[in-house]
Amino acid sequence: MGKKRIVEENQNEEPEEVQEVIAKADNKKQKKIAKNQNKISKDVDFISFLKEDIRFLIQHRNKENEEKQQKAGEVYNKIEGILYQIAQTKIGGRTIQLVIKCADQNIRQQIFSKLLNDKQFGELLQSKYGHYIGITMVRNMVPEFRNQFFEILLKNANHYVAQGDASIVLDRFLTREATTQQINKVKQLFLNHSEKIDNLAMKIIEKGIHNHLLSLQILKVALPNLVPEERQKVIEYFQQLENLDYLRHKDGISIFCAILNVTDKKERKNFLKNIQTYMQQSQEHLHRNSQFYLALQKVIFTYDDTKQVNKSILQDILPEWLNSIHVFKIIQSIYQPKLRDDIKFDTIGLQNTVSLKDDEIRVKELQDYCFESILNSLQQSETNILLESNINQFICYFIQYIIKYSQIQALDFIKNQIKQLLYFKVDTIFSREVEQNGNYWILTQPEAQRIAKCLIQQQEIAQNEFKEIIDNYCQKIKSLLIQNLKVTLISKAIYLLLALIENTNLKEQVLQDVKKNKKWIDKLEKTQSLQILYKYI
Repeated sequence: MGKKRIVEENQNEEPEEVQEVIAKADNKKQKKIAKNQNKISKDVDFISFLKEDIRFLIQHRNKENEEKQQKAGEVYNKIEGILYQIAQTKIGGRTIQLVIKCADQNIRQQIFSKLLNDKQFGELLQSKYGHYIGITMVRNMVPEFRNQFFEILLKNANHYVAQGDASIVLDRFLTREATTQQINKVKQLFLNHSEKIDNLAMKIIEKGIHNHLLSLQILKVALPNLVPEERQKVIEYFQQLENLDYLRHKDGISIFCAILNVTDKKERKNFLKNIQTYMQQSQEHLHRNSQFYLALQKVIFTYDDTKQVNKSILQDILPEWLNSIHVFKIIQSIYQPKLRDDIKFDTIGLQNTVSLKDDEIRVKELQDYCFESILNSLQQSETNILLESNINQFICYFIQYIIKYSQIQALDFIKNQIKQLLYFKVDTIFSREVEQNGNYWILTQPEAQRIAKCLIQQQEIAQNEFKEIIDNYCQKIKSLLIQNLKVTLISKAIYLLLALIENTNLKEQVLQDVKKNKKWIDKLEKTQSLQILYKYI
């Protein structure tokens, strides 16, 4: 029996190796408990040591007075020697933040110098409580230490960018304190695709820090190469309504453009739905935000489903096209090809698209949808479009659209433009002598000449009722220019004469009338425009 009991006890014993591992684990656990108890004890001692001072600073932190600054200086003198020992504790970190916020410039300089010149500062920004000190330093930046702060961030950027706590400090500095040159210097680290970029992107996705400036840059570069599961996570995050504030700044628009280029029809529809809701909720603010309207332009010119675009975007913004400069630019881009092709847009990806619809078809559908609303607002507007330079330029392209597609609803609009061009008077600008000649205005004002030239250029394509109107208009313009030939040739009105020669069937009649006056024309100064005319005569 005794031997049997001994054998059973030996079988129940753990092997020596296992016992050793268990013992080490228990020892480690006890040390951790002791460390935490010691830390708690230090915090308690620290609280009691500065309890009244901290309470005073908390009460007065948002007030401007010398007593607050003096108290902050006293606290700093007490903690100067143990600054790094307390920086990574909760109460210690908060105390340092209070001192930075409440102290005068001299004390702040001392704190910045002590923190930034210590080798541990880079690690401090990665700690749970220490990174709050970094954020407070950014908010209360001492100018002479800005570059030193930046160099530390730059040195550690590859690690900080996907590290939860430090990434916040890095982002706050870049968005609040960094110069354009400093921002570009950091971005250069993450411009080209590599395995490192893919790894950082996955960490960013995992930690949910998508909205930071450098996160947007990294995700944009990595997006086309991410595995479908990771890419889908990015798309889902950025299309959520509560996350759409990133559309208010340039880097946000950049990632938005990149995402649209890899989304399918269903995902784009979800995007549109949320953007529409976002617009309705933030309408007052968005009318002052130029970047958001770049996002809308990207949507308008890449979505194949123009009916959905009309319903989700244009329907809501069209009523404001004469009141909001940003909405006006969108409508401009629909009718003016040069604005869509502007090379600066390509820096944020506006030109890149996976659309399958022919661009000319898409643009025509957008133009047709906007046409009636624009026409009505122009006809009802009290602003004289001949005097508004921006609208004046837009009108030229709008007229081209009307004539090209024979939009008969706009017949009266075209007649009204011609009437204003030929008979317009502005009593407050011109003398009585000029007013007596109702046609003289078109010879001297660039805004009038722009539309006048545009109408002349439409004679070649005008059809039906429009052809009769434009032909009659060109005859009247020719008579006006020839009757006032001297004024025409010494002013920009000469370009109207050239337009009649180059774009209408009146070329021979115009040249014949001009040649009759060649003797005195030869005595005029040979301007560039006059030299062009001489090629014809």
